[in-house]
Amino acid sequence: MKKTVIAMLCSGVTLFAAQNTATFSKIFGGDEDDVAKAVVKTDDGFLIAGKTKSFTDHRDFDAYLIKIDANGKKVWSRVYGGEDDEEANDVVRFGKGYAFVGSTETYGNERMSFYMVRVDEVGEPVWQSAYYRDEDDEYYGTSLIADGKELVFAGYERHLQFFGEKLNPYVFKTDANGDKLWGGYFGGKEEDRARDIIKTDGGYLIAGDTESLGDNDPDMYMARISSSGKREWFTGFGGDDDDIAHAVVETGDGYLLVGSTDSFGRNYKSVYVVRTDKGGKKIWSNIYGGTREDEAFGVTRSSDGGFVIVGRTESFTRRNGFDLYLLKIDGNGKVVWERTYGGESDDAGYDVLTLSDGYLIVGEKKTDRRRDSNVWVLKVDLNGRL
Repeated sequence: MKKTVIAMLCSGVTLFAAQNTATFSKIFGGDEDDVAKAVVKTDDGFLIAGKTKSFTDHRDFDAYLIKIDANGKKVWSRVYGGEDDEEANDVVRFGKGYAFVGSTETYGNERMSFYMVRVDEVGEPVWQSAYYRDEDDEYYGTSLIADGKELVFAGYERHLQFFGEKLNPYVFKTDANGDKLWGGYFGGKEEDRARDIIKTDGGYLIAGDTESLGDNDPDMYMARISSSGKREWFTGFGGDDDDIAHAVVETGDGYLLVGSTDSFGRNYKSVYVVRTDKGGKKIWSNIYGGTREDEAFGVTRSSDGGFVIVGRTESFTRRNGFDLYLLKIDGNGKVVWERTYGGESDDAGYDVLTLSDGYLIVGEKKTDRRRDSNVWVLKVDLNGRL
């Protein structure tokens, strides 16, 4: 894999800042679209990853990192990429710095390739790499984890075929320098995607969606992979329509998957949650939301054994459009509380962290006038309130 290093320091603009430092709602970005997809805790704050059009010299997205302190004040921000689209979809701490994964059109096969970047503690690139197997296919990086001195990346390949396409989850491990150690496909004969990956005892677990196990519509998908890259088991959950896992978290005795379902809702998407044991056998499943579109994109385990889920809701707004949706459930799936946050335009949350005194959420907030997106960061208390 060839490695190049390109990054720009961007000034960024804090458009809104709350005065309360215990909880806050802050927006970062500029005059174009800016979105946060993932967040990781640092020693003195948080690092947010996503994409931006505001701080590029072209009309396409670049990958975007924002470092904030514990009170939500911006420390630095940087963009990464070239002349075409790049994005960062997940970020982890790695060594003294960080690593992120996304997709790139500038590098690799110049169609769409995995985009992996390692940076130091102030966002300066250590190395940058693009990965693909075929010049005519497209590769989307969705998630990564740090495993000691190595990195494990997950996503999927879109293989273009005559009269159609084939989607297949792809997972690979690299060393600290980004050189590939192993990789493989982990899907079936139909269209499957890996959207999240976590580390487990002796291996890894991916979650996403599969058509290989269902009846031509996606089911929630999870697969266990050994530390050497061998698939040990896989399973799916869902009904007759589309069911998708966007995120997965370990529960201690198994796993919790969150996403959306068209199978069990009310003619609209509903938040879909499935809890399993360590072998992937379902313990319970439930749907959440209302009478319109509701989706979950991120989940974190709370300190009391419950779970906090973030996404977006159309059911609990007073207008047409989406608000950020924050939901806490206990270990049995019972709702503890639900919260919504938003303005006059569409808003969503994509990732959430558990803190000692609350939760940190990142996502996007559309401006009321121009409907461009800005990075939105909220810190709420343990009851989900600002």
